[in-house]
Amino acid sequence: MTTGKEPGKPLPPRTTVMPNRPKPQHGPGPISMKREPKTLTVGREITLSGEITSCDRLVVEGEVRSSLEGCQSLEIARGGAFRGKAKIAAAEVAGLFEGELDVEDCLILRATGRIIGTIRYRDIEIERGGKIAGTVEIADEQDTDKRGTTGPAEKAPHVVA
Repeated sequence: MTTGKEPGKPLPPRTTVMPNRPKPQHGPGPISMKREPKTLTVGREITLSGEITSCDRLVVEGEVRSSLEGCQSLEIARGGAFRGKAKIAAAEVAGLFEGELDVEDCLILRATGRIIGTIRYRDIEIERGGKIAGTVEIADEQDTDKRGTTGPAEKAPHVVA
């Protein structure tokens, strides 16, 4: 296409401005080299039952009845409840955990949190007001392998109420 003024010279490309249309993003497209954490959030007033695997982070604001393995962290918000079995790297409980909890690294129990059942951890932090009822075991650092499984407890189980 040519202009009427200069024969043989092409027209410059047109740029159309459309109001309220988002500008195209430049940079990495849908395939990105950056790995986003796989997070599952169970919102308030939602109940989820079943087996959960391969998530990096589980956030419980509602209720979960599950077996959880292969997850890096479990966060139970105030008002949230997890019932079942969890084998994870780290946990923070501000709501209710009921069942079997095996934490490879650090367990944080907030002032509003309650844990009922069998608890196993390497390190623990309990805020004033946090409640534990059940069997507590301290995992020895040497008993924990890279997959997050644990061996015999450092000491005999201690029952608290």
